[in-house]
Amino acid sequence: MAAPLWRTEDLVGGDVVLDFLNTVGDTGRTRVLERLATWDDAVAWARFTGVADSQEAAALRSGPDGGTDLLRLRAFREAAYRLLSARAAGSAPEADAVDAVEAEIRAALAASRLSAEGGDSVWRLVPDRTGRDLIRHRLALRLLHLMSGPELAQLRECGRCPWLFLDHGRGRGRAWCRMATCGNRAKAERFRAARSDEPSAGPA
Repeated sequence: MAAPLWRTEDLVGGDVVLDFLNTVGDTGRTRVLERLATWDDAVAWARFTGVADSQEAAALRSGPDGGTDLLRLRAFREAAYRLLSARAAGSAPEADAVDAVEAEIRAALAASRLSAEGGDSVWRLVPDRTGRDLIRHRLALRLLHLMSGPELAQLRECGRCPWLFLDHGRGRGRAWCRMATCGNRAKAERFRAARSDEPSAGPA
């Protein structure tokens, strides 16, 4: 039996929109290992993380093959990554990334209505307005919430790979997306570097 595509231990971002940005990455600093290879992969991820419920996921799998929807979803992901990666580094994001994210948030708001259930005012998607854009729109609303809230100050990027996460630790805080992966790789690299710096034993 094939291993499941999505695992709970992969959800290290502390926020679903960061977990979405982390659906691509590498063991180094590049973003080349694509995990949203097909539209079905994207729908499965949305169902696994709760971005879409079972009924919504079934609707998203029906109809066209989803190729165009997947390309739009990936484009939004990369624009949002460029925006938040710059924010984590304390630098100004590129203007085209800001424009792309703004356009997606505006589209998501246009497909939503303001709800005041339970005393909290939140934007909720209207199914007839969002259609097959549901995953992208729901994540855009979540991104707006993250960027507008206090947790953005805890945004960090892994010291070894491009994954993003919210660091709620104290002191030096968290340096790696996961200690079991990037943290252990970094420790092994430091160990190998230290060994290579040791003077070799001379003749007796």
